[in-house]
Amino acid sequence: MQGDNAPDFSDPLGLLAACHRRMLGFCELLERMCDYQDTHGVDTDLIASAERLLRYFDNAAPLHHQDEEQDLFPCLQTEPQLQGLCAQLQAEHPQHDALWRALRPQLLAISEGTQADDLAKDTAPFVAAYRAHIQLENEQLLPRAASLLDAGQLRAIGEAMRARRR
Repeated sequence: MQGDNAPDFSDPLGLLAACHRRMLGFCELLERMCDYQDTHGVDTDLIASAERLLRYFDNAAPLHHQDEEQDLFPCLQTEPQLQGLCAQLQAEHPQHDALWRALRPQLLAISEGTQADDLAKDTAPFVAAYRAHIQLENEQLLPRAASLLDAGQLRAIGEAMRARRR
């Protein structure tokens, strides 16, 4: 990724890294929402934040997991030192899904104008799991992928990602 230009499907690894930054931003938003709700209650700002989180984690996050599981991880499975890491990361995705299913009702309540009593309780494990997962991907997986994948593989991954979003 160069300059301030956002990556696109021609830079699938940059696009995945940008999704990670977005996910980390949503994790920070979730944590702020817990304190905000305690101080201000459920207001239009909190409702709008809950709606943004619901849209992202209901739609974009599952696509991101598919991008990795169906396109990126298989390309890296031929590297013995990455097989275990890819298997671990893929095994974490269902855990993230379960954490989202626990957190989602809290955000739905807020989006409907109702106090979410378990928001902080459900936010903490969700945020911790995502942060640890993203750190592994950003520090270990994506740099190795950048050095191992050739232009044709990257183009194929980017095209598959684009097709998945049509």
